Amino acid sequence: MKKIEFIPLVGIDIKNIGALPLGAGQTEVQALLGEPSDALDGQYYYDELELRLDFNDRGQLEFIESINGPYPEKTEINIYGVNPFQLEAEELLHILSEKNSGPVDDSEAGYCYTFLNSSVGVWRQMTEEDIQEDMEAIKAEGEYEDNVDMLLEDLEKSKFFWTIGIGVKGYYAD
Repeated sequence: MKKIEFIPLVGIDIKNIGALPLGAGQTEVQALLGEPSDALDGQYYYDELELRLDFNDRGQLEFIESINGPYPEKTEINIYGVNPFQLEAEELLHILSEKNSGPVDDSEAGYCYTFLNSSVGVWRQMTEEDIQEDMEAIKAEGEYEDNVDMLLEDLEKSKFFWTIGIGVKGYYAD
């Protein structure tokens, strides 16, 4: 497992590879990380690092996101001394709010939160409530037993955020 520390407003540090600062140019990123697995519309994807990197229109790194949560296979992410994919959503939100010391955009509460002072964002596709509603609907249709394994897996996954990202100062400002 590659260990990656996310340092809000600064960048990431990848153990045995080095530091990648926000604001770095595409050439600097490739010098450190090599050719991306895929590159589309100002974004680099590094499959081995389970990262997506976004560049602004000047070719500078403005956002770094760990995209394979809550169960990354190749990386171990750390932010503020904790692995965000090993903390249930409410506990992670508490830590991120405390470190942010300011406004949080929770307009998509339950699914997405952005911490405006620290430029940190977290996302998940479904909440525990969503899965519980699905379970009730499927039970009412008499198809629960056929779907129980998938539903229980989704219920467990819904307790965590699936991505975490950091951006340059003001990244989430309107």
